[in-house]
Amino acid sequence: MPKYIALLRGINVGGYKKIMMTDLKILFQKLGFSEVASYIQSGNIIFICNEMNILKLEHQIEQAIEKAFGFQVPVIVLTQSKLQKIVSENPFKAFNEDDTSKIYYVFLKDVPQKAAVELFNKTKYENERFFIQGDYIYLKCLAGMGKAKLTTNIFEKRLGIEATARNHKTTLKLLELADN
Repeated sequence: MPKYIALLRGINVGGYKKIMMTDLKILFQKLGFSEVASYIQSGNIIFICNEMNILKLEHQIEQAIEKAFGFQVPVIVLTQSKLQKIVSENPFKAFNEDDTSKIYYVFLKDVPQKAAVELFNKTKYENERFFIQGDYIYLKCLAGMGKAKLTTNIFEKRLGIEATARNHKTTLKLLELADN
């Protein structure tokens, strides 16, 4: 059975949309998923199930979260192999630990329209570089994410697609956990 990584958008941030990871793991188990594991409080869940339709999985998880916790949460589900491919093809190479803290992956709910991508690609931000690749974006914030203008909200607004971001370190840890 395939191994998946679910990335939840905007939970446990600033006291809003609070979900304990233990409760989230239990919810995933109730959905019939196995080998459920979570990583940090920002909504990263690794699981196994026999469903092959990613859109169906995302919808199923979103509905279950809304029913169990009373609010909507966008969910992006990736296969382990897709996440590995995304990381291995990252054009931003980290030369030291400081570099890895500046590399991010922005995962999109769908592939944005070509016109939106072309327009967004004309955008230039000092100290920020990005490459839009289908339904994900490579992002490097040379001055750090805290000073970045290119936030997940900006990508969502300009591309018209829900998104969530993870830093390089978290993404590598998710792959490591998925390998176990």
